[in-house]
Amino acid sequence: MKFRYFFLILLICSCSPHLKTLNQKKPHSSQGFVYIYNQDDFEKKIIKGKMNNDLMQISHQYIKTGTLIKIINPKTQKSLVLKNTKRIQYPDFYKLLITKAVATKLELNVDLPIL
Repeated sequence: MKFRYFFLILLICSCSPHLKTLNQKKPHSSQGFVYIYNQDDFEKKIIKGKMNNDLMQISHQYIKTGTLIKIINPKTQKSLVLKNTKRIQYPDFYKLLITKAVATKLELNVDLPIL
């Protein structure tokens, strides 16, 4: 008799759905200057990796490769979603490393590239 209530409570608790989800990642959001890739900067060792300027590639130092990153130009509201292709080190002042193809697609000002 005593165990009936225990088994009843155990049955009810085991059948209830779990309210906690395991995937609680928050998206990363940042604004700032963007570094536009130039072959001369690689040769002068300002950045430590090669990229192809003809392809639409982006690189972030801290986000792992294969992660999708959405880039928005605040002036024209044009946006792109690209995959982080490499983890290349660039100066800490900049938030992201992009190629010239991405800059022309987003219509970024080359003198003052802000995202």
